[in-house]
Amino acid sequence: MGTVMSDSILSTIGAALATAARRLHANLNWAAGIAAVALMAAQAQPARAQDITIGEGIAIGWGQFFVADERKLWEQEGLNPKIIQFASGRLVLEAVAGGHVTVGTAAETPVMFAAVNNLPIRVIGTLNRYEPFELAAVKDIKTIQDIKGRKIGYSQGTNAHYYLHKLLDRAGLKLSDVTPVSLNPGDFVASLTNGAIDAFIWTEPHLSQALAQGGGKVHRIATPGLYSTFSSIITHQKVVDETPELLVKALRALIAADRVARDNPDEAVGYAATRVKLDPQIAKQVWPTLNLAIDLDREALTRELESQAKWAIANNLVRPDARLPDFNAVLVSKPLETARGQLKAAQK
Repeated sequence: MGTVMSDSILSTIGAALATAARRLHANLNWAAGIAAVALMAAQAQPARAQDITIGEGIAIGWGQFFVADERKLWEQEGLNPKIIQFASGRLVLEAVAGGHVTVGTAAETPVMFAAVNNLPIRVIGTLNRYEPFELAAVKDIKTIQDIKGRKIGYSQGTNAHYYLHKLLDRAGLKLSDVTPVSLNPGDFVASLTNGAIDAFIWTEPHLSQALAQGGGKVHRIATPGLYSTFSSIITHQKVVDETPELLVKALRALIAADRVARDNPDEAVGYAATRVKLDPQIAKQVWPTLNLAIDLDREALTRELESQAKWAIANNLVRPDARLPDFNAVLVSKPLETARGQLKAAQK
């Protein structure tokens, strides 16, 4: 049996429903507004900077890294850098291999030894190509031929090790003609001035420090044209695989630093001189010889790596079963190509 409602009851129900609908609409609008505000706030927040650990050797050849540090160019690329200094590129490479450093500096010789030993170290760019080494020696060593029978300091596994080989060859000597003494670069100057060694092979600032502390008994012997290094930017294959965008950002920062170094050389020299504790006037003299440029010349670098690997194998400096690696796999071009492409697109 149906129920018949009066007009007044229907009118009351209708009014109640209309009020409820208005409240629901208002609530929905309020919720949408809150969501929109939250979205805008999230978009306004800067993206969290990516952590990156950067390993830097103590040599003027790593100048673009020092500029990127001082100018905060890493931060401008959305990176949160932790900077660690090392006495040599070989030590930087060991830290990269151990996962303690993300991007670092090393010459090509430690990279060669790593490749021969199947360590997945990769070169993603180079900073320059220059002649870094001289012989700091007591003054009765007048020529490179005079090192025969003397104690010569070098750092095993670095490109100074390779330079010693080249120097001996140029002098018509063999390794057995000298007493090679492998040292931490931080010990070179003290060892020379206290008579523990007769000479050492290294770069600035150690060369100038040896002259300053040698009491007039030390001088430098240069051999132009003997060897030019590739100052390399290194990382681990795991970083290439897992966080390639991190490498692109780091390379963008270094490209910007390279531009600063070219356009404002006095500023860049000041940064580098302070970091490596080198007389600014000496740094200013060395700076033009560095041939600064962020690059990756695969053909030239592969050729140098192969030449050094053959030397290491022939001189029993690696394990007996070592073979010539595929250095093309060691050089990774994609991050630098991507960084350059992004910068070019941003300029349009």
